[in-house]
Formats: sequence, structure tokens, C-alpha cells
Amino acid sequence: MSFNNLPGIPENIHFRASLTQDPLLGKREILLVQPSITPGQMNTNNIIRWVKPFTSLKLTVFCLVSAMVLVLVGTLDQMNIGVYEAENRYFKSFFLYFTPPGTALRLPWFPGGYLVGGLLLLNLIAAHLARFRFSWKKAGILVLHSGVILLLLGQLFTSLFQVESQIRLNPGETKNYSVSYYHDELALIDTSAPDFDQVISISDAQLYKGSKIPLPVDSLEVDIDEYFVNSALLTADQLPSSNYPHLQIGPVAVSIRQDRTYKEGERNMPAAMVSVWQGTAKVGSWNLAAGVPRPARFQVDGKSYQIVLRPKRLYKPFAIQLVQFSHDRYAGTDIPKNFSSRVRLVDPSRHEDRETLIYMNHPLRYQGLTFYQSGFENNDKTTVLQVVQNPSWLIPYVSCALIAFGMLLQFGMHLISFIKRRVIS
Repeated sequence: MSFNNLPGIPENIHFRASLTQDPLLGKREILLVQPSITPGQMNTNNIIRWVKPFTSLKLTVFCLVSAMVLVLVGTLDQMNIGVYEAENRYFKSFFLYFTPPGTALRLPWFPGGYLVGGLLLLNLIAAHLARFRFSWKKAGILVLHSGVILLLLGQLFTSLFQVESQIRLNPGETKNYSVSYYHDELALIDTSAPDFDQVISISDAQLYKGSKIPLPVDSLEVDIDEYFVNSALLTADQLPSSNYPHLQIGPVAVSIRQDRTYKEGERNMPAAMVSVWQGTAKVGSWNLAAGVPRPARFQVDGKSYQIVLRPKRLYKPFAIQLVQFSHDRYAGTDIPKNFSSRVRLVDPSRHEDRETLIYMNHPLRYQGLTFYQSGFENNDKTTVLQVVQNPSWLIPYVSCALIAFGMLLQFGMHLISFIKRRVIS
């Protein structure tokens, strides 16, 4: 025998019970033996108990207010630190940090974009698991919220996996690589082979004073004896004094330390003093500067090497050649009307050899890369192409389509229901 709807017992809990009668008192007694909870009910209750703290409406309001504060403060601060640094500090971080004067401590004082977005995503999913009961009348809400979740995930994937770089080309020039605008590399190049160069790239994250970097060739090691995150090139007679800290770059130029720049349109130009060792034997020491990416040459075990500090290169399995650059202006003014680049795409592995025109809002898409017309330099002789690699570029389109379809479905079902009630009445 089973009983439910007993006083003080939840409706969704069922008990197995036995009915007895006391022979002396003449009373009937109900003995509850044990709850008959199915494993599925237990699992569901456990899930709801764990996700319930994340379903709070207060958490939703906190995340939305925090997002508004981040957007406001980040937008205002980008005037001082530039768009790229503002994105990294405010939106591509878990916390905003404060450094007390005279210390190297980094104290978190406000949630960053990753934390706010993650909590908002968790809050939305948890609310669905704990409260949402599927029915056809709520299908539109489910589709709409799925689109919002996909939109948040798409933004996360974009921030993690999108890579931007640039290609600068003069007429007739061909390149099979683009360069990063924000990152640099220390490149060791083996030029011994007659038909190719072997390049070992050391990222700027490993470049700091005192760093020792072992290389996978000929037991070589690179030591960073001095490193300037940003520097300026001067002549020796422009130094404030002969004892002023500097690195000699070439016969006449010197490099001095500068504060890191965050201004839009400006680039940090690092400089370094590096030493190359083979085991315990020192091969040589050189001063290098990204502002003068001239390689230093040396030989080890009969092999020819070059070492150079330069903007980070991203090599492609194809080449781009600039055929012609055009810059049209409005008559009688210097206001740009249109600028475009006719380029030749050469990819021997795919038997690709064709010309195409890149201009505003009409990029070239090839092998997961998108080439945009970004600008021009050198009196209209040099074109600048922005290269974007974003594996998740389709997600925003799909998510927006789901949101629109969910809204149409939900409001459409309500509209049909309303019209039916009006017809019946």
C-alpha cells in the first residue's frame, strides 16, 4: 500500500506503508516504512540542490551591473591605454588588479570580463535546469535562450582563438607571412640549406633579463643579458651623458629604454642584449633592436645562423603578391573615396594562382583567413592588409538567427492562441 498527499509530506515524495490496528485502543496506525524514491528522482534532486545557488536573480543582476561597469570604465580608459590593452585588462581577464605604490603586489578589486561572462552563462544554464519544464508552449523561450548561450560561448571562443596580424606590401612584392602588431619574437634562423631556412621562434613572453632559453639544435642556448620592452633609437651624441644606460646598435645608433606605450597607433619597439652558448662555450653576444631588424650572423659546427629581434611572423602555406594599389579621392579634396588592392594569390599545394580585388567591406577569404583592406602608407605606395583568423566566426550569425527564430516562435504561438480565444468568444 502506498500513500501520498499526507500532511507535511511533499507531493512528489511517495512512501510504502502498512496499516495496523491496536486491539486495546481500537486505533488504526499507519507505519511509514521507507520512501519509495526512484534513482532518477534522487539524481534530479541532487542536481537541483547543487545548481540552486547559481539560479539566484541577485546573481543575474550583479553580473549585468558588473558588465555595465566594465564597459563604461573600459571605454573611458581606452583613451589612455588603447583598445588592445583595454580589451586585455577589462574584458579578457578574470579580475581587475590594483598595484599599491612601491610594491609588486597585484590585488584583485573587481571581476573581469571572463568571470562576469562565465557567471552569467552559468546562471542562465542553472536557471533552466532548476526551473524550466519543457512544453511546446515554451519552445520559443528554449530556442531563444539557447541562442543567448551560444552567443556567450561564441564570444569566449573568439577571445581565445582569434588571431590578428597585418601584411604590408609594395607593388610587385610577395610575402608568405603576416606580422603581429602587438607581439615580437627572437628568431634564430638556420640558413645552411640552399632551398629553405629553418626558423626557431622565441616568443616575447620568454624575453626578459636573466632568461636562459635552450634551443633544440646543436645544444645551443640563448641568454637574455638585457631587455627593454620599449626603446627609442638615437645617435650616440644625443645621449644625455656618456654613462646613460643604452645598447649600441650598429656603428652609429644606440637604443635607450622607454616606458611601455599603450597609445593607439603606436607600437612598442623592444631591444635586447643576447648571448648564444654551445654547452659551456660562448659563441657570441649581440645587441638587437626591433626598430632595426637587422640579423646578426654567426657559425656553429659549420652551419650558418642568423639571430634577429623582430615583430612576430605568422607564416602561411601560400603567398600574396601586390599587383596594384589604388587610392581614389573625392574631387578637389584629400578625403579618401575608395582604396583597394589587386593581389595575386599563389598556392602550389592547391594549384591556386589567381588575382582578386580587396577593398572596403569586400575581403578575401582563404583557408580560414580573412584579408581586409586596412590602410595604406608611403604616399599610396604601400598597402596594409589586416589578416584575421577566427575559427568561430559563424557562431554569432547562428546564435542571432536562433534568437530571432525563438522570439518569432514564442510571440507567434501567443498570437495564434490569442486569435483562437477571440474567435471562440
